[in-house]
Amino acid sequence: MQIQNSIVIVTGASSGIGLSTARRLAQQGAKVVLAARSVEKLQEVSRELPDSLVVPTDMTDFQAIKDMVRKAELHYGRVDALVNNAGRGYEATIEEIEPETFEMLFRLNVLAPVIAMQQVIPIMRKQGGGAIVNISSGTSLMKIPAYGAYSSSKRALNGLSLTAREELAADNIKVSLVYPALTATNFGANKISSNSNARQRLQNGPATDYSSGDTPEYIAEIILKALLEGEAEYFAHERMKQLGK
Repeated sequence: MQIQNSIVIVTGASSGIGLSTARRLAQQGAKVVLAARSVEKLQEVSRELPDSLVVPTDMTDFQAIKDMVRKAELHYGRVDALVNNAGRGYEATIEEIEPETFEMLFRLNVLAPVIAMQQVIPIMRKQGGGAIVNISSGTSLMKIPAYGAYSSSKRALNGLSLTAREELAADNIKVSLVYPALTATNFGANKISSNSNARQRLQNGPATDYSSGDTPEYIAEIILKALLEGEAEYFAHERMKQLGK
């Protein structure tokens, strides 16, 4: 797709990968719809991005997602691309997963992107095409103790995304997946943790140092590439292609 003058919705746009993606898209001439829960942070971001639109959105609220897409279309008259970036981590062993927490995680990491896709698909079909990029995780290709709930939510997103890609090919709607590796964002600080003895017994080394990961700007560049090219899968590093095999 062409980025210049396109309308792109970015969820989780107030920080981390979402914020860097919004900035990168704006640099390329896109008009960005900024969706996240924090009104103040979004307004601060919007002041630096020309022609951007702030739509505070709780991505666990399905009606709020529908309203967000509707406001974007009403404001700009079209929606050319969607970047489903909002999500959260959960660290707990299988033994200690709390069903209510897992249900919330699945709602945010899987169902919210599906609802957002459902809202933009008819708009894109009417326009003759569009692009959807769903942000997965390298953990969805791995078997990491205490990350079963999180990685399984991203595996579900992978399957839905690749299926949607086949379903929407005839409509010229490109659905792509991006697999970040460890990234220097606030993901680690914001993840839900069981703080359980079972989880602690599995930790054989120091805590994960997220500051040593890829920069969010690096992942934003990959997301831009996915929007431009529209291929099925993009990996933060070449070596990750072998992880799920």
